[in-house]
Amino acid sequence: MSSRFPYPKALSLTRCLYWFATCPDDKKHCSGGSASFNSIQFNSTQFTTATLCLVDNGLMDLETFASLFSGSPYKPLLRHRNAVLNALLQLNRQMQSLVSEHIQAPACTPWIKELPHQLEAMEQEVLSRLQKPSLMAQPREVVIDLLQTQNQLAHQIFRLSERLSYRPLRLPAEMIVPLNNLTRQFAETVYQLRQGVMELNTLSQGGFRKQHNKSQNGFRKSLTDDVDRLRKISHDIREQTCLMESEIDPVDVALLFLILDDIGDLSLWMRSLITHLQA
Repeated sequence: MSSRFPYPKALSLTRCLYWFATCPDDKKHCSGGSASFNSIQFNSTQFTTATLCLVDNGLMDLETFASLFSGSPYKPLLRHRNAVLNALLQLNRQMQSLVSEHIQAPACTPWIKELPHQLEAMEQEVLSRLQKPSLMAQPREVVIDLLQTQNQLAHQIFRLSERLSYRPLRLPAEMIVPLNNLTRQFAETVYQLRQGVMELNTLSQGGFRKQHNKSQNGFRKSLTDDVDRLRKISHDIREQTCLMESEIDPVDVALLFLILDDIGDLSLWMRSLITHLQA
């Protein structure tokens, strides 16, 4: 028998763990890196040590051993983030058709029906992994905060997409140039966000700490500037719309203001995502 692991002197914990591994799920409970059953509680270190004791004595196979541990929540969290960024690209395509010389029906957005269900499944996977014991300590609060930020960003994307699909805007010719500036700046902000997140992910995985910190500072400043420009253009369009309100259908005025509000909220959640990634 190997002595690599500091087995507990009392075998009660090991026996309990063996029962825990083989009993029905409704009779056991795992939460926050600890496990409990029959009024017995033990932490993740004890859980891991006892499990290795069982494996080393041939009382548990490796498949059962692997099933007891959740794996990292970061993989499903990263998939969730990538799906949100892809939705942002879809939204950008809708934004580019906001201004058109010919009035046409809004483009169909089938992705908005499928993606919420996909994101919900990824969210449940992240939360499920956080609830199970892990071989390493999980920064639970950090993961949940980041997941909530990504969910809020996704919510803003879906809401703005729905606004853009209501009906085509009928606006005076004088507003074509400002709206073109808005869609152009929106596309630039989306591009900067996606490129920055991809770069941060690459440097983080590669362990390039100095390059990572330097990239963080440059990326934060660049995205902040893009968000500020986007919000300023939105503000200018709002003011111009108020001056020309008598020439625009009230429904178009109301819809345009809702779209501008959503763009402002979306831009703030984009900046919040970066703040959480850099925490």
